Amino acid sequence: MKIQNSRMFGLARYRDGFSFVELLVVLFIVTLLMGLLFPALMQVRETSRKNQCRNNLRNLALAVTSFDTTYRRLPASGYIYDPDISGEGGPHHNWVVDLLPYVEQKNLWEKWDFNKLYAAPENLALSKSYLPLLVCPVDITASRTKATGSTEKGGDMSYVVNGGVGFTYRTSTGVGDCPKHPSHTHLDLDGDGMVCQGAISDDADRKLFTHLGVFFLENWKEGGTSRHLSIADIKDGTSQTFLITENIRVGFDPDRPTSTFATPDPYLAAFYLGLPCKGGSCIAGSVDYQMANAGAYRINSGLRSPEGQSQSPNSFHEGGVNMAYADGHVGFLSDRVDGGVYAALASPQGLDLSNTPLKQSIVSDF
Repeated sequence: MKIQNSRMFGLARYRDGFSFVELLVVLFIVTLLMGLLFPALMQVRETSRKNQCRNNLRNLALAVTSFDTTYRRLPASGYIYDPDISGEGGPHHNWVVDLLPYVEQKNLWEKWDFNKLYAAPENLALSKSYLPLLVCPVDITASRTKATGSTEKGGDMSYVVNGGVGFTYRTSTGVGDCPKHPSHTHLDLDGDGMVCQGAISDDADRKLFTHLGVFFLENWKEGGTSRHLSIADIKDGTSQTFLITENIRVGFDPDRPTSTFATPDPYLAAFYLGLPCKGGSCIAGSVDYQMANAGAYRINSGLRSPEGQSQSPNSFHEGGVNMAYADGHVGFLSDRVDGGVYAALASPQGLDLSNTPLKQSIVSDF
């Protein structure tokens, strides 16, 4: 049979494929679309990670309030075992371990040996577990094993509790429960010129100390220091008092294998304000709350610090950090927040300071 020419049917002869110019046009359009879509996709991803970080804080705050409901008190930022007579003393555990039953980690909590220090082999192994709730997704300082370059995140943490203006310790002369700022400055909060004397006069400093923060170091069973608040003790309003925030400079540290989410080291378990009193003496005229968010204690001032070397809130969220408040809500706090406002939001009982040199700003509808 004779095959008819396609032209007889009015059909045009088509070329296969694209010309070089057409390919360039297609590639240009694809590149243009990718350039438009990529920032949007990255923004969506960043928003999702920020939301997860906020959800972590919200769940931790809920766990704190659940602990408070059970025990009528808040957990300590960390516990130190300090027996008076015999026994091995040392760091015991921190607030995260106390909260394990309230964050769906009861099995881990039940395995914890509370008769031993946190760095005991059995407890340390447990503290190297990876708990996603404790790690902000934008925390790129995840645990790494230097020798292998592994991105193992075991034991890491991105969150710390509100430690106010410092913590207490036992001095080399044996005076216990001595308040000091993380800058190693003793705190003369009542301005009487005496600090850590081991006398009744120290009690005024210790009482004022509890007005300026929410979580404190305590002794575990022995040692003498028992200091804690409950949600009911927050007189300035639960919606205006910090509980927990971010610090990407805590958690696992490859240079310190015992640095995990369970360490009660006060430099790793809590965040602190800048020292508001010149030289640590809070006499009239020496108190400047603008220093609360300044210098090495300014929010996000430690982004380039080594692990464990910054006690201020730090995050990779541009312009500030997420804060969980005592009523359970989470808000974003600018790293440029006024120091007086920052200090007032950290204090649970700032109203009780109104007749002292430590008088604070009144914060409402923040």
